[in-house]
Amino acid sequence: MANILVTGGTGFIGIPLVKKLHQLGHNLKLLVRENSNTAPFKELSNIGYITGDVQDINSLEKAVDNIDIIYHLAGYVKVWAKDKASYYNINVLGAENIAKVALDNNVPLMYMSSFGALGPNPVNSAEPTNENFQHVDFFINKYEKTKYLGCEKIKEYIEKGLKSVLFYPGFVYGPGDFNIYGEMVFDIVAGQFLGLPGKGEAVFCMCYLDDVINGMVSVIGRNDLYSQGFVLGGENIKIGDFLDLIAEIEGVKKPRHFPKWLGVTYARLCKSKTIFSKKRVPYITPDMIIGMDYNWAFSSESAIEKLGYKITPINEGLTRTVKWYKDFINVNGKKKKKIGIRVIK
Repeated sequence: MANILVTGGTGFIGIPLVKKLHQLGHNLKLLVRENSNTAPFKELSNIGYITGDVQDINSLEKAVDNIDIIYHLAGYVKVWAKDKASYYNINVLGAENIAKVALDNNVPLMYMSSFGALGPNPVNSAEPTNENFQHVDFFINKYEKTKYLGCEKIKEYIEKGLKSVLFYPGFVYGPGDFNIYGEMVFDIVAGQFLGLPGKGEAVFCMCYLDDVINGMVSVIGRNDLYSQGFVLGGENIKIGDFLDLIAEIEGVKKPRHFPKWLGVTYARLCKSKTIFSKKRVPYITPDMIIGMDYNWAFSSESAIEKLGYKITPINEGLTRTVKWYKDFINVNGKKKKKIGIRVIK
């Protein structure tokens, strides 16, 4: 069994990854901030915590002591940031810091990138691309740009000798997600979804959370995979059909559609409200709606061939997901401000 350091272990993908690694018998150390919620792991043994930040290389140097493998998941993934530098400082400089520490200590780095680092499909094409696709020459938002730049930093260190495997998850759905698309699922189940701007024709690669976790842990001990990247995706489906399927599973009306321009206007209003709040994150931003004009279809063929990656049928994955949100709402209610959804922590 290995001694594994996990950054971003208290996030949406981090929590099930930590639990899976623990289930497999590994000894874990989590890099956490002072305000991180470690409650999901209170019943687990063989987990240590070190307070630090990927922006602070000194804390990373302390954290890597007696570590065999690093899983780097820490990133700024929210649709908006009061301090725009957060995207670059965490997603780019943080990636460079962890790469430097991993290289200096000869520790393999399992790096979670994003579909954003690959970029949308070529204009007017829904043909799935893969991990070798070269990002187009424009970026829709700061998240996409900084995930691309962070990935480039990792590749620079691979050329210097870093042992690393890169993961490119698609749009991850599953229990516990309260980022933009997870909140959409919540709202549909709660009967309070306003609707989808546009016709919903853009194709998105929707991947089930458990599939991504299984793909990430499958590389342990696979020295032959260093320097390679893998799309950990799922079914490519139109975003409108995806949301309709959620409604069908829950037994509620399918989301209505409204003009794209009206969606952009609403998004601008959501963004303007943050001027008067120190902690609230907007529901959606104009660039997120613009992103729905593009196809984000990806192929997981390489992961299937080399990692034994398996894709859960979307109906099956969404059925489990919808049940989780329904149970969550029954216990906590659907008032998001009270629950703490979209709050900067």
